[in-house]
Amino acid sequence: MDPIPALTAIAVLLLLALVMRWVFKPSRPRRGMPVNASDARELGLLSVVSTVPRADSPAVRARLEEAGIRCSISRRDDGRVDVLVFSGDQTKARQLLQR
Repeated sequence: MDPIPALTAIAVLLLLALVMRWVFKPSRPRRGMPVNASDARELGLLSVVSTVPRADSPAVRARLEEAGIRCSISRRDDGRVDVLVFSGDQTKARQLLQR
């Protein structure tokens, strides 16, 4: 059996792995501690509607998504998470989460 095709395939895979590692490397390394979204000055189009324990975040996200509200979860430095929604959905999301 000829080992040339197998060695060529391994070389191509290694080269592809190196190229992918270079291409998908983060452009900037993460620095410092996580920022609490509720303490941030500028969140753009997002607003914090709730701060919940990390274990409860999937249930909160599912509840909002069932109501058609897009949301995002941001980790806090104290272990909890902030639930963020677009400013236009803020009132509806708060009412939904208070029930």
